Amino acid sequence: MLEPLFESPIKSQVLLYVYTHGESYGREIAREFGFYPNAVQYQLLKLEMGGVLFSKLRGKVRLFGFNPRYPFKKELEALLEKSLTFVPQEEKERLYQPRLRPRRTGKPLP
Repeated sequence: MLEPLFESPIKSQVLLYVYTHGESYGREIAREFGFYPNAVQYQLLKLEMGGVLFSKLRGKVRLFGFNPRYPFKKELEALLEKSLTFVPQEEKERLYQPRLRPRRTGKPLP
């Protein structure tokens, strides 16, 4: 739905994922959507260079989140919130709801 505005389906998915999860890293986003990690990383770096996202290192992992100093942060979040209303409920639950607790050690992935 946001692809015409953001020029890329990957960029719109990345923005929605970071918005709903707060912070994330490129490989996690790529794994969730089935994108190539390099494509996701490229979009994350473009958004960071534009000032929309910030990044920080946590160990060896670079986490990305919304830049609190971005001048259009409120408007962008409102647009992303509105676009989430058009996402089917099962897709929203599968992709855009963060886990509330960590996975039990040894529990197999679904």
